[in-house]
Amino acid sequence: MAALTLEAINAYYGKAHIVRNVSFSLGSGEIVGIVGRNGVGKTTLLRSVMKLVPTVLGKVTLKGRDISTEATDRRVRGGLGYMPQGMRVFGDLSVEENYRVSAYAVRMPMALEEILSLVPELRDLLKRPAGRLSGGQQQLVSLMRCLASNCSVLLMDEPTEGLMPKMVERIADVANSLRGRGMSIILVEQNLALAEAVCDRGYIMEKGAVEAEGDFKSLRESGEFERLLGLGHNAKEKEIR
Repeated sequence: MAALTLEAINAYYGKAHIVRNVSFSLGSGEIVGIVGRNGVGKTTLLRSVMKLVPTVLGKVTLKGRDISTEATDRRVRGGLGYMPQGMRVFGDLSVEENYRVSAYAVRMPMALEEILSLVPELRDLLKRPAGRLSGGQQQLVSLMRCLASNCSVLLMDEPTEGLMPKMVERIADVANSLRGRGMSIILVEQNLALAEAVCDRGYIMEKGAVEAEGDFKSLRESGEFERLLGLGHNAKEKEIR
């Protein structure tokens, strides 16, 4: 059984048709990457899965259960987690309080100690206001909040944006650890080196639709990066400009 299946997802903001007929499945313990130029609908696709877009057509199935008509909070309680783009923390609350806010929203949250085994950097920061941490530390707090919901499928929207290389490596390490625990991840990422390193396969979006798919090595060697992302056939660029 697939962890998550999207069937003919179309998303609209008013009359603007942003996501066009996107369909794919995500297996248990699989990381799938979604890449593309800015503005092609990657973030809107994730928000559509979470029912955060005004109009979404199509079918979303979570662990065999049709959740297409369910509200966002029910999707979260059912096992969907969403790590939005940017530093999303409650700045005036402590790191531990940020965890508690998310943990209280579900019946069976992931234990704080279990999360700290994945992000031990936060152990000595639990009493500090999250807003006073570095950008990288805040991103780990944002990830902590997602994990608190004990999700089985995690949607990550450009989690390494603006981070130093060392923190990018940590995000990759944590993603791999979560996969080892059976969690499924959809990763929207501008850092192609990271996406290629951690993703089992990927999709390239253009104008709201999936234009190419496969493992990242094949996508690079086939010339799809050059055609759809503007990168050379043997490009070494780490990011999509």
